[in-house]
Amino acid sequence: MTEDRRRTSAGGATFWADALHHFDAVRRWRGFAMDGMGLGPQESPYGIVLEQPGVRLRRYEPLPASGPADLPAVLPAALPAILIVPAPIKRGYIWDLLPHVSVVRRLAAEGFRVYMTEWTEPGDAEQDFGLADYADRLIGKCVAAIARDGGGERVFLAGHSLGGTLATLFTSLHADSVRGLVIVEAPLHFGEDGGALARMVADAPPAATLREAFGNIPGSFLNLVSARASPREFNWQRRVDMIASLADPRALQTHLAVERWTLDEFPIAGRFFEELIEQLYRDDLFARGQLSIGGRPALPSRLAAPLLAVIGKGSEIIPPGSMLPVIDASPADRKLVLDYAGDVGVALQHVGPLIGRAAHEHLWPQITRWLWEIARSEEAGRSA
Repeated sequence: MTEDRRRTSAGGATFWADALHHFDAVRRWRGFAMDGMGLGPQESPYGIVLEQPGVRLRRYEPLPASGPADLPAVLPAALPAILIVPAPIKRGYIWDLLPHVSVVRRLAAEGFRVYMTEWTEPGDAEQDFGLADYADRLIGKCVAAIARDGGGERVFLAGHSLGGTLATLFTSLHADSVRGLVIVEAPLHFGEDGGALARMVADAPPAATLREAFGNIPGSFLNLVSARASPREFNWQRRVDMIASLADPRALQTHLAVERWTLDEFPIAGRFFEELIEQLYRDDLFARGQLSIGGRPALPSRLAAPLLAVIGKGSEIIPPGSMLPVIDASPADRKLVLDYAGDVGVALQHVGPLIGRAAHEHLWPQITRWLWEIARSEEAGRSA
């Protein structure tokens, strides 16, 4: 390549990087406009118990609760703590979108101490944050902060989508710190069984090229890639869901709140993006038992904590084949797999397990019961 062509290529990359970062700001402005129309999230009250580059730790206010009434009355000495790990792409309030479809409120009402990692927008100083930061160090600091806050040395972890991937990797490194792991439509195994996005990544140029062009990867770029990988899930299903929600005001409210949430994206750290694409999506190192994070093995065979997985049966983005091989490889004594068949009023079926009406009527009661069974069986064992 001649020097002139190199300069032209670099100039083109800079143009697209600037354009996409600007588009991120435009999308956020559209989200603020929707807030002004009363279509924004209605989050639960919370405080911040930890803050440092890359993450803040939220602690939600407790609600009067005692756990499921039909379980044996063996209460823990302290209410069990659960740490929610959202995907580090869009804001984590999808777990607490509206009062009637809030996983945060449900967990608090069921008697849990609820915390959430709030990933913060990476700046230039965070460009070099990688898997060792997001899947290990930062979650570990949150777990330590929960212990200092009175939540106990061991916590439940819950993650959705890429947040579930991070929670799984952390558990494989620190199973002794995790009482139980809940993963909801989280990509764990890639390649041909990994869904539309994994297949698209397999044919993409090296991630280092994009990192060099963008620095931190704009959220708008990730949004465009997702829509191209699965137009059905990210475009057509949204339109069909909008039409189906028109006759139900509650479903329409949820649909519009999700649409607002989709505008609230921020960049992903450049190094993290590169390692995610190359080590997980392209080389499938975790499922193959070859991933190392911070010099330590992160393997499915080390997932010894109790494991519950929610699988989207019809998902193109995270199909069952992207989760089941790793779940099967886990040596955990207690494993439970639940299916999610979809819902009306969720806009994106991928987030339906978190905010769908049917999910809150049928799926989450099973999940909270499973968590309480583990907490109370541990307490009963200590009391014996």
